[in-house]
Amino acid sequence: MTECYAYTSRALPDLDPVALSKIIVHSRGFNETYGLTGVLLYDGTTFYQYIEGRAEPLADARQRIEASRHHSSIQVLLDGTPRQPGAFSTWSLGYLMLDEPAHALHAFVMPADHAQLVGAFNVLAEQADVIDVGQQHHCSICRFQR
Repeated sequence: MTECYAYTSRALPDLDPVALSKIIVHSRGFNETYGLTGVLLYDGTTFYQYIEGRAEPLADARQRIEASRHHSSIQVLLDGTPRQPGAFSTWSLGYLMLDEPAHALHAFVMPADHAQLVGAFNVLAEQADVIDVGQQHHCSICRFQR
């Protein structure tokens, strides 16, 4: 059964872009190995992530996320069974840099159901800058990198 996990967190002020790139590359490898998919949005201060997949590897990913020393103040937005699995099914981990701080996301998605949250992530992704970290796949439909 497919499960999902979404959260927002504060990046530590001294987050090194090289360290962030390594995390993304490592996470993509983990996700590809265990069949997890999702998207990570970052606005320079705040992370927004949605991931889904089988329960056991998702629980492992969640533990890794929550134990990371690169962010704090994790707020869980979703944790459970997605209404419609496969929201970002072609991405092992899409990484998108938001053009502007996304403070409005919090108000937009709280409280939100699965469809509203995925919709909010899609809206932000459409407005994001493409960041190439390791993998390169351009999607003419989505207009951003996977």
